[in-house]
Amino acid sequence: MAGRIMPTPGHTAGSVCVLTEDGDLVTGDLVANSFMDLIPGQPANPPFHHDPLGNLTSLRAMLELGPGRLPSGHGTPLDPERVRRRARREQRRLSRLDSRGRLRRRTKS
Repeated sequence: MAGRIMPTPGHTAGSVCVLTEDGDLVTGDLVANSFMDLIPGQPANPPFHHDPLGNLTSLRAMLELGPGRLPSGHGTPLDPERVRRRARREQRRLSRLDSRGRLRRRTKS
């Protein structure tokens, strides 16, 4: 199966996703399932992001490609519409943290 590698910085600087010829977007750690896939198909953040806002920007750009499914690095494939709704909530959460100076970004080591 052919695919296109797409850079998606945010989780880490070198993170990538793969858009398959079938229209699936293999997300790696761009988005995850709920902790240990306890609620299958429930989108969640991976344990960390080096740049949370950068990750959200990458996620939104990938959703704009109109993928059919989002197989993630861990757990069951995710539904793009559920991920879009979660991205909107995450934007509000990150904006509040950023406005209070409490948004954490990891530096390169």
